[in-house]
Amino acid sequence: MEFAKKIVESAEEIFSTMIFMEISPLPPLEKDKQAIGGHISAMIGLSGSFTAMLTIHCPEKVGLAISGAMLGMDFEEIDADVKDTIGEIANMVAGGLKEKFATEDRDLQLAIPTAITGKSYTVSPPKKSNRVIIPFQVESGQFYIEIKYNNT
Repeated sequence: MEFAKKIVESAEEIFSTMIFMEISPLPPLEKDKQAIGGHISAMIGLSGSFTAMLTIHCPEKVGLAISGAMLGMDFEEIDADVKDTIGEIANMVAGGLKEKFATEDRDLQLAIPTAITGKSYTVSPPKKSNRVIIPFQVESGQFYIEIKYNNT
């Protein structure tokens, strides 16, 4: 379904027009070969032509930099504004996917994004789901956009 290409296109568009931050996509990670570290993750569910969960994983430093760039503020710690900002970015990337799949006559609905923080947590996929993870490089480090999906 070309998830990687659609994720990269959506993320590049959002970061260039809404966040004014340059990002560089890296090759997708191999399935089940690497764990993703994170201090903030925002996820959003998609349902319709297929079911999926899109998640953005950021180390603290990167999440603070991205939120600061989008809101024009400096952040020293992950707070409600940072959580909301990363959640909104997940929502925008998922919205971009929804638009791109609509051109293929695939209908999708989006849930409300949720953000979690911490130094050690696991986001578990549905059983037998497929997984695509795209790392992105920004000046402050790397973040990841992951999608776990099932065809319906």
